[in-house]
Amino acid sequence: MPFNDSFNPRSNSLNALRLLLATSVVVSHSWQIGGYGAQPSFGGVTLGVWGVYGFFAISGFLITRSRLSGRPVAGFYWARLLRIYPGFVVCIFLVAFVFAPVSAAISSGSSYNFSSGLSYFLRNIPLYAPVLSQEGIGNTLAAAPYAGVWNGPLWTLFFEAACYVLIGVAASLITRKLLPGAVAALFGGGTAVMLAHLTFGLPLPQLVDDTLPLVIAFLAGAVLFLCGDKVRLRPLTVIPAVAVLAAAGAFGLAPAFAGLPIAFLMLWLGNVLPLQRVGSTHDISYGIYIYGAPLQQMLYIAFPQAPLVVYIVLSLALVFVIAFLSSRFVEEPALRFKSRVPFGQSKVAVSA
Repeated sequence: MPFNDSFNPRSNSLNALRLLLATSVVVSHSWQIGGYGAQPSFGGVTLGVWGVYGFFAISGFLITRSRLSGRPVAGFYWARLLRIYPGFVVCIFLVAFVFAPVSAAISSGSSYNFSSGLSYFLRNIPLYAPVLSQEGIGNTLAAAPYAGVWNGPLWTLFFEAACYVLIGVAASLITRKLLPGAVAALFGGGTAVMLAHLTFGLPLPQLVDDTLPLVIAFLAGAVLFLCGDKVRLRPLTVIPAVAVLAAAGAFGLAPAFAGLPIAFLMLWLGNVLPLQRVGSTHDISYGIYIYGAPLQQMLYIAFPQAPLVVYIVLSLALVFVIAFLSSRFVEEPALRFKSRVPFGQSKVAVSA
């Protein structure tokens, strides 16, 4: 059966996988934020970045599916905004005006400056946009191993949103018949550029070097949806996907080649794992991702001598609670407004 026919959007294990991926990001960052040394990595890619690849791959599939579902175009953008932005705004508000001043109060040699906190909040409002974003708040993290950065993982959100817009605009400008080829061409072009960078030293700005692999992973998920009537997620096809992924890591080519096999494996696992109930009521994966780093900074300040295992366990216990509160009292209430689109109601034009 083609994948698009076998995939059940209301009964799958993708929420469970996103929970696992978000947890892997927090675990990976424990080494860096807690001062325990280098993050665990494979093929020059840290565990946390592997997790982000998986996030982007799943998003590419789901966001493309949402854009082509026939809902109003404005409704697509409004739903995406509600999914990311309210939780993000509350998070940076808490960091600026709760976490940072509390950290200064319990850390010797640290002081909180309200104007710096306000600047942090206002400059990061545009979804932690490059150039505009502010990483630190005064000298509140001056003594921390990962000094001056309260919430590093947030930098990916701007580019995830940019991928949403990319798919949204492409689906508006390109007919449904030509869209798979166009997205596949973007995916192939991005892969070629990244491969040239890794193998021949093609110079890329650091921001492009960091971002392009995430875009490739997103486009891989999009391609799998657009070509889902031709893709069979059978156990035998999993073996070459794992082989390609392992080879990409072993030869240091994961940023170029990991996107497609990761997308394939994530969607296959989402289809076959019996974890449909995980995250079906309260999806806390997003909260884990956005609150992991600032909570780990607070934990280091409170318990700077904690052993690594204790630090990881405390980090996960705390972030799971905060992520649940974010899901229950911020993200879910915001999503109830999905049907109240405040702008444009034109229907999606699905071309033959």
